[in-house]
Amino acid sequence: MIEQILEEIGLTKSEIKVYLALLELGNSSTGKIVDKSKVASSKIYELLDKLIQKGMVSFIIKSGVKYYEAAPPARLIDYVNEKEQQFLRQKKNLTDVLPELELKQKLSQFKSEATIFKGLKGAETAFRYFSQSMKNDDEWIAFVVSFANQNYSRLLTRFHKWRSKRGLSARLIFNEKDKQDGKEREKLAHTKVKYMPDEFKTPAVVNVAGNITLINIMAEDVTVFMIESKEVADSFRNQFEKLWHQETIITEGFEALQNALHSYIDGLEKYETYNVLGAVFGDKYDEKTYADFFQKIHKERSDKGIKARMLFQQGTERILNKYEKYREQIYRDVTKFKFLPYKTDSPVAIFPSKKKTLLVIQKKDPIVITINNQEVSQSFKNHFESLWNQETRVVKGMDAIKIIFEELLESKHCDFIGARGYFVGRSPKKYIDDWERRAIKNGFTMRNIVDKETKGHRITTFPFAQTKYIIPKEFSTLSVFWIYNNKVVISNWTQKEPIAIVIENKHLYKMYKEQFELLWNKGFSVG
Repeated sequence: MIEQILEEIGLTKSEIKVYLALLELGNSSTGKIVDKSKVASSKIYELLDKLIQKGMVSFIIKSGVKYYEAAPPARLIDYVNEKEQQFLRQKKNLTDVLPELELKQKLSQFKSEATIFKGLKGAETAFRYFSQSMKNDDEWIAFVVSFANQNYSRLLTRFHKWRSKRGLSARLIFNEKDKQDGKEREKLAHTKVKYMPDEFKTPAVVNVAGNITLINIMAEDVTVFMIESKEVADSFRNQFEKLWHQETIITEGFEALQNALHSYIDGLEKYETYNVLGAVFGDKYDEKTYADFFQKIHKERSDKGIKARMLFQQGTERILNKYEKYREQIYRDVTKFKFLPYKTDSPVAIFPSKKKTLLVIQKKDPIVITINNQEVSQSFKNHFESLWNQETRVVKGMDAIKIIFEELLESKHCDFIGARGYFVGRSPKKYIDDWERRAIKNGFTMRNIVDKETKGHRITTFPFAQTKYIIPKEFSTLSVFWIYNNKVVISNWTQKEPIAIVIENKHLYKMYKEQFELLWNKGFSVG
């Protein structure tokens, strides 16, 4: 039974005999191994070398003699895992070259009709014939365009400019990674361009016009196959149309997510913002990975001068507070963020824009669903706007209050009614010291109307704070009113954690502001 299993994982019968003999013998010379395993003495060194290469045997030298020892049986699991990884690599490599093999098979059907052109001069000859054969109602289609040779790219640019001047139309599908080349094509008249993720990249680029198909094998040394066949041209046209009209694309991995977000940002129209509905940072095991990833994306977005509005999921306050560099990044530029008015544990963040919507499922390896449909995208965008403009939301916990404290620094001033310093007193001193330092640096000021028993608490001793002790304790122990930046926050400390109602309404803000001024300027006597 043991021998059968070991043979199934890739050991030969002789290797198995030697390995099992060594397990029983322990540290041994070749003579004892031969006696125990019954293998030919002429083969023993060859077998031991193979087992050493597989990590199943090791040796030491004592007095010029080699003594061999079997690796622990657990090494067999490692050996199987290594073979599994090797198999997966081989499978991936085979998957990568499969389209090229299929293309070779497909081309073999048309050998009698195909002409082969080599090098740039050959490619120039092929494309001159191809373009000059186009009739007025012909369309030049090409997919999936990617350039390994920039001289070849410049060659095709010349032909497309010539085509454009003649008023001949073209639709081109570019690989996302070659977007810069695609943008140059988009500038030409009578030209439409779409982009596909790297997953759709093929070993060849297909060009079709009329009954002529050019298949370019993309390498430094350009090879172009020209096939004059209506059947072949129509077959590739059908394939092109499926890609061109594909509205939903699913890709995986951080590279795919990065490419999708770059495409999303590049596709934003003038004055359009980078919007996120349900912003989140994966789960607790991946939150730093996602925080670091999105920090880089926001820097790129910010450098392009694109504004952002982000509706975070409730619960992400902890992460924003934990990864301060990320928080500073989204605070430092033209970013605005709010929190959803409801609690959700969805790993899906939605990026709506006018032209497309991204659904990002933030697992260990992200999954990106790209929806290229303006009607659907507008629906998502309307939903985002309705939530963004919602005036009232409820937040809970110390992390949520900490976010409001960070907001205060941006608002420059806040008036409080009944602030007795619960958050200040329960937060780490290091954080409050840092917050005070930043508040002074930002020129932040605050006024607070509270009861006399609060006097001396740190909330009253900040150098930028003015305090009046003119309300009864019974009043100030119920709710705290925060009045700042067209917002009113009503917070209460219920049991173990605070809860706050955040209201964004200019009229209510003005009313509470007037109430505060009446109390501040006139007040009432306290017994």
